[in-house]
Parts: sequence; C-alpha cells; structure tokens
Amino acid sequence: MMIPVRGCAWPMGLGGFGLVLLSLCALVRPVLAEPIPTSDLSLEFRVYVFGLPTWFDGTVDVAFDQDHVVMKSEIDNWILSNWHRSELSYSDCNYLPIRYHNKGFSPGWKFNDAIEYDWENLVARYQGELQRPNQTAPVFQKLEHPIGDQATTGYYVDKLSQFFVLGCHFADKTEVRPLLLNYIDDTVGRYRVRIVERGKKLRVGGKTYETIEVESEPFEATLGSIHRRVSYWLIPELGYLPALIKTKLGRLPLKVRLTGVVSSGE
Repeated sequence: MMIPVRGCAWPMGLGGFGLVLLSLCALVRPVLAEPIPTSDLSLEFRVYVFGLPTWFDGTVDVAFDQDHVVMKSEIDNWILSNWHRSELSYSDCNYLPIRYHNKGFSPGWKFNDAIEYDWENLVARYQGELQRPNQTAPVFQKLEHPIGDQATTGYYVDKLSQFFVLGCHFADKTEVRPLLLNYIDDTVGRYRVRIVERGKKLRVGGKTYETIEVESEPFEATLGSIHRRVSYWLIPELGYLPALIKTKLGRLPLKVRLTGVVSSGE
C-alpha cells in the first residue's frame, strides 16, 4: 500500500524510515510552477555535427505509474553508444531521484555505472566501471557521495530526470533566478542554469512548439571530467523535454534535435 503525501508516495510499514522519506520529499520542492504534463511519451532524436545531420538517431521513453516515473534513452552506433535508465518520484513538482544506470561509449570513454540514492542516510552510492581518455582499461569503483537538502544545495539530477526540475523552476514566467543542479557519477558536477529566452518557436515533425531556452554552465567540477556547458530549448507542452540540445563532444560542436513525438493517447 502506498501513502501519498504532497505528491510523494512511499510504502507503508517502513516506520521511522518512511517518515524520514516523506519529510524529505516535502522539503525538496522546486519553485511553485504551472502543472507539468505527465503523459507517457516516446521521442526520437537525431544527432548533428558541425550543423550537419548524421545517421545517428536516438530515442527517449517516459512512463508514469502514479508518482513513479521511469525514463529511458538509447543511442547506438559505431562512434557513440549510450543506454540510460532513470527512476524518480514525481508529482506536482515534488521531485525525488531514486536511481539511475548508464552504460555505453564515446570517443575516449567507456562506462557502465549506476547511482542509488539513500535518502535515509543522505548518501548517493556510486558503483561501476569507467575508462577515461588515455586509460587502457576500465577502472571499477565503489564510492559514496554525501547529499543534502535539495532546496539549498541544489537538486540531484541525471541527464533525463533533470527536465522535471528545469520545468518546475522555469515554468513560472516571472522566475529569473538561476537554478542549481548536481550531477553525480564517480565525481560531482555542479551547474548553474539560467534563462536565456522564452517564446522561440521550433518545428518538430510537422508541428510547431513554443520553447524556453536555458543555458547550463558548470561552476564546480573535477578537472578532466566530462562536464561542460549545455544549452537546451525546452518544450512546455511535452513536459519540458528538449526540442534542441547544443553542446560539444570534445572539441566537436554537437547538436541533438527532436524529430518525432508519440504520446500515450496517439
């Protein structure tokens, strides 16, 4: 049986542990925002390099089971491959990450690792293999990162779950304050996200969507880590998932563009 509290749901019978989780979930609310759509979605993306389209296509699937959300992304080709699965609790801008698993490769990198959040003990447990540029084989690690109150330290996100937090923060059209995000793997990258422009329209699969452009800039990261500046054009109508992403892969200008959308009602 589940107990819903301010959009959070946790199993009964957990005693003090359950109360801790419920209290934490009540605390980790982003800025009050408009409701975010919570329909199951399947999206298709294409990768562009130097502004030119490639044959590298990826998918993102979002599935809702009441407050429990599972997000999956996949891209697989001879240059880069990435499979990512994220689980979180979300309802009415109550957001709490649960775990993620990430595996694949890109030029100079190989990885197969995971994070499990332990909100009772306020740690994020990392376990996995990672091969960095100039390493000849993957290195296995088990680490614990301390975590804190998301409302003050910044929200703990991954490449998929971040869009719920971005949406809850920037859906408020009066919101101009930067948003703090923490990305955890074997290291911690801290980012400051700012609004750039509202209202730009982008066309996806024959339909035009209004977007919100934000820029995410790392201000604290380990030297040699993969963290770098990223720009997103978010679509409110699609739960603030991106129509367009711009960044760099090494020194290569990289763009990922949304090409198709299928919702659960279609």
